[in-house]
Amino acid sequence: MIKRFLILASFLITVGVMGAQAQVKPYIAIINTGEHVFKGVLYHVTPDSVGVKKDQDVVFFKADQIKNIKVKEMKRGFRYKKYLTYDPNDEKTYEKVTHKMVPVRKWGEKDPTVEEELGCRIITSFYNTAINGVFASIGLMSGCLSSVNINYNVNIYKANVKALAFHSITYQNNPNDALELQTLQMASTHKGN
Repeated sequence: MIKRFLILASFLITVGVMGAQAQVKPYIAIINTGEHVFKGVLYHVTPDSVGVKKDQDVVFFKADQIKNIKVKEMKRGFRYKKYLTYDPNDEKTYEKVTHKMVPVRKWGEKDPTVEEELGCRIITSFYNTAINGVFASIGLMSGCLSSVNINYNVNIYKANVKALAFHSITYQNNPNDALELQTLQMASTHKGN
């Protein structure tokens, strides 16, 4: 009985942890250093530097190396939708006189030929693909959420640290721990000055 309880408790804790991690939303950071433009997931923000994750490595940039930072929302996969449909066997073309009868075509309706059915299917698939292509490209053209022009100035960076940290993965995983770490680092930098 105790063994089953422990298994159930560990399962519930695991599901809770997975649910908490599923709420983390990655943001794309585009960092311009003047010489290079670096693009990756915004991973960690401190009062002194920004960490961007690309592949498996985290690259840190100091505030005096950065010209500007743009933060964009990462888009999820686009789903194909059918806007136009063609079904020659649609119920609208059939009628039943009684419940026991087999449905028959309405008066004047005839079965489509192979050429008509093939042509209608090709045309509807072409239009559906074109409409989905337009909507997918519009969805990908979303602008950036925030853009910070630092111009190699540490004071401008420090004024925008909280706004950038809000979008980082480490802050989203543990907002309380990340906030405490940043206040400790800010206190240590003020004591050193």
